[in-house]
Amino acid sequence: MNITSSNTPKTNPWLTRRHIIVAASVLIAVGYLLMAGPASTEQVSCHDIFSARSIILAPMLCLCGYLLMIVGILRKS
Repeated sequence: MNITSSNTPKTNPWLTRRHIIVAASVLIAVGYLLMAGPASTEQVSCHDIFSARSIILAPMLCLCGYLLMIVGILRKS
């Protein structure tokens, strides 16, 4: 009878600390990419930097990514 194997907690191999941290990093990177708008020149001013994507969606993605990063760091192995 193998007693030690029945006392070990079962972990989900699909949701490890590494996976959470990688997902958080991807969220942060996507948020920063969405914040970056097209370049403006002196002749042509691009007003896409004032869109809802750059002002609302991108910072929320970054915030979720940073919060998920904290969860990934503090999660027990």
